[in-house]
Amino acid sequence: MITTLLAAAALAQPITPQQLAQQRTITELAFSPDGCRVAFASDISGAVEVWSVSVCRDAAGAKVLREEPAWPEQLSALNEQATELTFAPDGDGVLFASDRGGDERRDLYVTNVRGGPAEALTLTAASETDPDGVRGASFSPDGRRLAYIADRPSKSTAPAAGAEDGAGFQLFVMDLDTRESRRVTREPVGLRSPVWSPDGRTIAMYRTADGQAGDLLFVDLASGATRVVEPPTDGGSLIAQQFMPDGKDVLCLALNQKGFLQLALVSAAGGRPRLFGPDDWDVDRAVARGGAGIVYSRNEKGRSALYRLASPKAAPVRLFGPEGHVAEFDVDARGRRLAMLWGDSRRPSDVWVMDLASGRRRQMTRSLAAGLDPEELSEAASIEFPSSDGTIIHSFYLPPKRWSLGLPPPVIVAPHGGPDLQTFDEFDPLWQALSQAGFGVLLPNYRGSSGYGADFLDLNNKDWGGKDLDDLWAGVAYLAERGYADVTRAGVTGGSYGGYLTLMALARRPELWAAGVELYGMPDLKLDFELSGERFLEWYKTEMGTPATDPELFKERSAVTYLDAIRAPLLIFQGANDTNVPPAESELIYRKLLERRVPVGLVVYPDEGHGFTRRRNRLDYVKRTVDFFVSKLGASRDAGLAPAGSEPTP
Repeated sequence: MITTLLAAAALAQPITPQQLAQQRTITELAFSPDGCRVAFASDISGAVEVWSVSVCRDAAGAKVLREEPAWPEQLSALNEQATELTFAPDGDGVLFASDRGGDERRDLYVTNVRGGPAEALTLTAASETDPDGVRGASFSPDGRRLAYIADRPSKSTAPAAGAEDGAGFQLFVMDLDTRESRRVTREPVGLRSPVWSPDGRTIAMYRTADGQAGDLLFVDLASGATRVVEPPTDGGSLIAQQFMPDGKDVLCLALNQKGFLQLALVSAAGGRPRLFGPDDWDVDRAVARGGAGIVYSRNEKGRSALYRLASPKAAPVRLFGPEGHVAEFDVDARGRRLAMLWGDSRRPSDVWVMDLASGRRRQMTRSLAAGLDPEELSEAASIEFPSSDGTIIHSFYLPPKRWSLGLPPPVIVAPHGGPDLQTFDEFDPLWQALSQAGFGVLLPNYRGSSGYGADFLDLNNKDWGGKDLDDLWAGVAYLAERGYADVTRAGVTGGSYGGYLTLMALARRPELWAAGVELYGMPDLKLDFELSGERFLEWYKTEMGTPATDPELFKERSAVTYLDAIRAPLLIFQGANDTNVPPAESELIYRKLLERRVPVGLVVYPDEGHGFTRRRNRLDYVKRTVDFFVSKLGASRDAGLAPAGSEPTP
């Protein structure tokens, strides 16, 4: 009887922002070669450190998967964000990168699964001549060398007199016995994601100026000779995933004629890319391991599916999904097990391990804190609606779990950053906290988002804050027509490019939007270019041009041009160490709105960069945002709980 009463009382009370923001975040994953240990990056301790968990137990002399999660072990204690995890070939060491306070000037570290402090391998982030540090590191097959990408030469590897310096991130190789690094490439554009040949003689990389188009570069480590393989489509991309086990081909992702990333093989000896496998959605990642064949994840309208191919000519076998979001996955060296980082709108990302022979999978971590039940949270609905020009926009929608703010409910639109990114069916404490408070939450994949083909991706090139802004309100109108949104109580919030759209919404459509919360958005595109244009020059050229070539466009598409029109209250969040959108940009819009007596607030976190990774800051941000929107868009004439089973399902 008491248990029944407690359960009923719990259901009658909304889940608080504090409870939701206390969930543990897991951001990255690496699988040991023997398939018995998973390393992952998590904020269990408050900062995102490296942890590992054993996923095997002894059973009659055999290593079989555990039935229940084991207690994870902490492998790093830097009190900084750990990223880019990978196991050493012997399974003992875990390589990772870490910056300082979110400044993205990363160094490489290695730690041992048996214990001991993490050891720094590079010190580039400590030098003002290396402002962006290193990334994309990987062990050679014999474990004696590291390949990594860095944006500047270190002191010991300065270019010879008269040598061209190259542009962007270039390839370095470190001898782990001596800890000496040598610069290998001086390419005219930046490089990404080096992968080793099985014999350790060759490295293949994605070479790209803007991250949207590029070719495949082979580098012979002994001679330094390079060979370029063009993508199969004009202006397309050819992204290395790994060498095949026999070393004859490189497994890649290539942009196909439909504008989606498809599996491809490129001969290490020369020749054109050979496309294979399904061609109608983006492949996110692919690996080839021993008996597993080729395993790949595919993004199918914002939800993930895993497939397996016995050979390039075989029919794909579905392993999982489409369901939720597979943020990362890997397969052990023998191709027996798969580890993945998976979650959905009601479940934070957790480590799961699958036996590839049986298809059985087990959850190895549990990140939802405070005894919360996923069934008490809102499930994302997949919806589509026409925008102002008829373009179909796909979105996710979280209904209010309790209609405590009235019928129809207020709605918060949350555009993602990028713009060339995508919102997936995944957990976000803010979205769920808003739903618990009585808001509907719309998550539009506006034009310019990835995942829907190259043509859709390019729709907002040189049209920032134009038709993509129309897409946001088209979603509100769609919900309002069905009784799921009160158009007089519409708010908007987002970070980075989503912050930019938030500012533009308030400035260009002041009659539509009643309140906004923006995170590290760009109010003045000319200023943003001046502060970060050197780093993002080629990307800016693709997306919007430059202030020199398109001065009027930069002015027209900047919120500062229309400050006198803004009247809705605004709350701004910023990381003090942000190098993508520096604090000066948030300070500019804050100062100018104060001068105009527009209700505005600014919160700066001194230990964060472009995105908030520390749990205490995330909790503060979520609570402040929910309280702000409740105060500005709160009670209406029909406030009350929704009848059981009445949650909207558009």
